[in-house]
Amino acid sequence: SLAAGFTEKGFVVDSVLYHDSVAGTLAKELLKYKALLVWVNPIEQGTGRKTLDALLADVATKGCFVSSHPEVILKMGTKEILYLAKDTEFGGDVKFYPSFKTFKKDFQAAAINKETRILKQYRGNGGNGVFKIDTTGFAENKIIVTHATNGDEEITMTVNEFFANFESYFENKGMLIDQAWNPNIINGMVRCYISGNKVAGFGYQEVNALFPKTAEAPLFKPPGKRYYYSEDCMLFCDLRDIMENKWIAALQKVAGVKDDMLPVIWDADFFIDKVNAENAA
Repeated sequence: SLAAGFTEKGFVVDSVLYHDSVAGTLAKELLKYKALLVWVNPIEQGTGRKTLDALLADVATKGCFVSSHPEVILKMGTKEILYLAKDTEFGGDVKFYPSFKTFKKDFQAAAINKETRILKQYRGNGGNGVFKIDTTGFAENKIIVTHATNGDEEITMTVNEFFANFESYFENKGMLIDQAWNPNIINGMVRCYISGNKVAGFGYQEVNALFPKTAEAPLFKPPGKRYYYSEDCMLFCDLRDIMENKWIAALQKVAGVKDDMLPVIWDADFFIDKVNAENAA
């Protein structure tokens, strides 16, 4: 675990549980620490991070190193970064809807092309707020929606029902990110773990939440197990090289985050577009 790793390096480590109801008490107690490594879901049981972020920002002004600082999370830890990075080498077909009015106007125009898209809420985790949108039936007033948290349930809506269901995502300065559907999801996902600007390891997992149903695989499959690999694993040496030599710096540039503000632990996810089977037995 992280705690064990830090302890081996000579750090004294405490674990602090957080809830909004104790934020006032923690505002004083946290000042005894030199550094805070924070992991709190952006949305949890109907609550957000507003109170927590205010607490962490205040503690940081009083000399405590906070990772990740709320300002850094807003710059590179929300779905908006996908749009900001769309023109980079690792970017792609991404649209940004800052308001419900913009979303209703522009998404309808895109739906005429009968595409399958992915909508993602501004802040989320574990597939919460990630939707696969099948617009092939748009002309017949039909849109099929699949939520990643319940991937075996495809819900058919009228166009008006669809927009009514997504209006709430724009409350409290919310927004939606729109990405092209990537059919190569069936090849799995590689998670690149990073500390500062250096790769610290990898994880590989089958992504089944929005798995396309086929005649050969008509049933929903639960999430696959994640397998972990060290940063020296040759399976991912090309990804490590390009991350450390190009892509992390490119991400920092579009996000406006300097080296000393990079999180102690963060990650980036990649789909495998093309499986390299040249050396397969």
